[in-house]
Amino acid sequence: MKEPVKFGIILLVFCAFSAGLLAFVNNFTAPKIAEAELQSTLNSYEVIFGDEANSFEEYDSAKLATIQEAHPEIKSIFVALNNGNKVGYGINVSINGFGGAMTNAIGISLDGDIIAGFRNISNAETKGFGTLIEEEDYYSSYTGKSASGELKMSKEPAADDEVLLISGATVTSKAVLGGDNIVIKVYNDFLKNDK
Repeated sequence: MKEPVKFGIILLVFCAFSAGLLAFVNNFTAPKIAEAELQSTLNSYEVIFGDEANSFEEYDSAKLATIQEAHPEIKSIFVALNNGNKVGYGINVSINGFGGAMTNAIGISLDGDIIAGFRNISNAETKGFGTLIEEEDYYSSYTGKSASGELKMSKEPAADDEVLLISGATVTSKAVLGGDNIVIKVYNDFLKNDK
């Protein structure tokens, strides 16, 4: 009887030590990971908006919290500015694809309510299939599309409301499209007329 108790105590001490070590490492690395993701996001929006915007600021946190109550998939929103004038929004959405959670950045220009661009920030999709959302052939299908209503998938997107369907990665394509349409709804319901 004494051996199982002794083994249990050793195991308990080892688990407690491991949990403490993991918590310490997490506290140390979490801010660095968050900072790296923020920088990646801002770099994406600089590319998406190009010359249209020359700075970005985080959206009002109280308003963001209200949006997240209705749409918890929205992770962050940035206001795109050109010499201090609001020209659009960058919206990060997190959805689940084939490989798990992914975060995408979608820029919407206020001028004409059009999509300025799309970039994937992070994903765990299947290499060579789902990861095609990182490629220019995919993200270029967003530029100039209408943000006034829901998007649809097409193998050959030509209409204002069509983006590329990735053959062999239907689950990824549908997940990204679901996130896109949440972003468009948030833009139209909350951001478009926000002064």
